Amino acid sequence: MKLMLAGGGTGGHLFPALSIAEEFLGRESENEVVFVGTRRGIEAKVLGEMGYTLEFISSEAMIGKGFLNTLGVCITASRGVLQSIGVIRRHKPSVVLGVGGYVSGPVVVAAYLCRVPTAVCEQNSIPGITNRVLSKIVRIVFAAFEESAKFFPLGKTMVTGNPVRKSVLQTAGLRDSAGGYGVLVMGGSQGATRLNSAAPEAIGMLREARIRVVHVSGEQDTEIVKQAYERLGINADVYPFIKDIGAIYSETDIVISRSGAGTISEITALGIPSVLVPYPYAAHNHQMGNARVLERQGASVVIEDGELTPEKLSDVLKNLLNNDKLAQMSAAAKSLGRPEAATAVVNAIHELIGAN
Repeated sequence: MKLMLAGGGTGGHLFPALSIAEEFLGRESENEVVFVGTRRGIEAKVLGEMGYTLEFISSEAMIGKGFLNTLGVCITASRGVLQSIGVIRRHKPSVVLGVGGYVSGPVVVAAYLCRVPTAVCEQNSIPGITNRVLSKIVRIVFAAFEESAKFFPLGKTMVTGNPVRKSVLQTAGLRDSAGGYGVLVMGGSQGATRLNSAAPEAIGMLREARIRVVHVSGEQDTEIVKQAYERLGINADVYPFIKDIGAIYSETDIVISRSGAGTISEITALGIPSVLVPYPYAAHNHQMGNARVLERQGASVVIEDGELTPEKLSDVLKNLLNNDKLAQMSAAAKSLGRPEAATAVVNAIHELIGAN
């Protein structure tokens, strides 16, 4: 059987797709996986290094609302559909799964036109327009959150959670706070300048010698963040991007992060407490929706982007960095986790292929 995974652009879309690929390939030695993405997305860098087959098509996001922008996007999407039909005819997949990002739209539409079974994954609590439209033509919608299911047709929606890579899940239960507190700061694969600026100053205000800091800054701010920690006398490991985040999670007691779906799924699967600063310009404000799910459960403290200051973040961290509080938040986070998500998705894909 051959699975075609369409989507990417950011780690939040790519890493769940990799989780599904791992699970699918592990079922049968004859199984194959093909990815479809764009040359601009993170998939162009990551998948080639991992040895996966990757096809490229033309696709772009809707930026702005002007007539010329809309026309341009429609022309590019039409070209992407035609290119996707060619990709599908070459590879003859058993099923096509859209995993999010603007590239998934043309590929799923092309699969529908070619009469190939289709499904989509929705990682966020508030779905984007692409998946809302695609839900009308696909066989199954895999939803990460109960809150998102109401946006999709009832009879074809499964709440599975957001798939998490095995390399991340294997770190569950490995954390040990005896040597101090492990703090992981992340802004997503694209970075987050506001968070990158506030976090070093906030940690510096704690005057807590037992804090170990790992900061994932994104490419643009790496040197600035390194210099900030050096100036404050804080021993921090700063990276533009980390592919093997599981090893870092195993030493993390609290995460300070944006609230993209990939991060949310990983920290809940592992039961890691968090301070979340949602990106305010995400489509449909879905990052705020994701963060509020954790906040209601007691798994996270949410700071709105416009209210983020070093002083406020430092005060929140001071309140949280005691074992009783973190233990309560950890249990709350774990209650939301769905470490079996990839298994559930692949089970359903197998049933879909069999039914077809």
